[in-house]
Amino acid sequence: MDEKIKKIIVITDYPFNKRDYDRFGIELLRNQGLEVEIWDITSCIHRKFKDQLITEETVNFKDLRIFKEKCEIINAISFLDNECIINCFIEYSLRTFFIFRTISKHKINYCVFGMVSFPSPYPIQNSFIGRVVSIIKKGNSLKFKEILWHFLNKILLKYYFIFGIVPASIILLGGEKSTASPSYPVNKTTRRLWTHFPDYDIYLQHKTERNDSCKTTGVFLDEYLPFHPDFLYVGIEFPISPDDYYPKICNYFKIIEKNMNTQIVIAAHPRSDYNNSPDYFCGRTIIKGKTACLVKESSFVIAHMSTSINFAILYHKPIIFITTDDLQKLIWGKYIPGLYITAIASELGKIPINIDHVSGFNWDKEMEINEEAYLRYRNLYIKKQGTPEKSMWEIFSSYIQQYNIS
Repeated sequence: MDEKIKKIIVITDYPFNKRDYDRFGIELLRNQGLEVEIWDITSCIHRKFKDQLITEETVNFKDLRIFKEKCEIINAISFLDNECIINCFIEYSLRTFFIFRTISKHKINYCVFGMVSFPSPYPIQNSFIGRVVSIIKKGNSLKFKEILWHFLNKILLKYYFIFGIVPASIILLGGEKSTASPSYPVNKTTRRLWTHFPDYDIYLQHKTERNDSCKTTGVFLDEYLPFHPDFLYVGIEFPISPDDYYPKICNYFKIIEKNMNTQIVIAAHPRSDYNNSPDYFCGRTIIKGKTACLVKESSFVIAHMSTSINFAILYHKPIIFITTDDLQKLIWGKYIPGLYITAIASELGKIPINIDHVSGFNWDKEMEINEEAYLRYRNLYIKKQGTPEKSMWEIFSSYIQQYNIS
């Protein structure tokens, strides 16, 4: 007999913090009468880099379990039943295979996320030619072990059923591109639930409120590039020098501030820690945790490839895309930032400005908004047209309590 879902396990492989508590909908789900446990498996999955990861100030979260050994996770999963569903905020790969194998063995429902964050820099990436192009572009910087892991992960995904993996019970989708390249085991039995990219929840919260304390004229969407912890995740040294990167962008900000008679405010990356750093932004105001508010009250936005570009699109703000020679050459795990910056900008009718070679450009052109492109981007990557104007976790909660998914 089918059972109703009463309990949710949230699995994350990054030290859990207040931002995660909000974006994973913990409080909302509990208010809906669901029991929620948080499983932090960082020490098991990223053991080598655990002590180097930047953690935000945390609080004592209810029902937070921190696992240090794989056997602890396997044992904990074995005690779950059909009234539980696991929300997997982890990748499906060789590194996490044992988790998905254990979930499948004990026939536990699990939910994955099929949202696509950005336009692909390879229009034909799903074809054989596209994959070859991608590999060639990355090949010079990849080691044999990385290439081997890449192909093994592809095999694990394509032939998951051979390895005893049961497909996901639910996949959460956002924009229409969500179905383009699933990174998890899914098949026709997997229920597709259309919600939206998590940024849309924040947009809904700030949609009608006005906060003059955020009032500014230009906002830079910081990505903490010289110190981003994801470099540690993929096992590479920080490839961008702060002594080179920050002076370049600050010099560019000076040009904008002079030509547009404005001041640039820094929307600090959520994982950044500028309080204990030198004055990298030359005295400019740095605000953390209020990116949506800052963008809403701004006149324009400056960005590389941050997902917070979504706020600029939702709040209808002009975007100036910038890049550097270093970003054009950088290989960041499976990403090549320079190509993604170009792809995102192109999708919105813009051309990135390489601030290593600024000679002159049309300010009026940079302040233009391609209405059709913004609407298309929103529909493809943020929220499919016609889906509910509710929090994604309200949609999720209503769905799992209304239907039997066992």
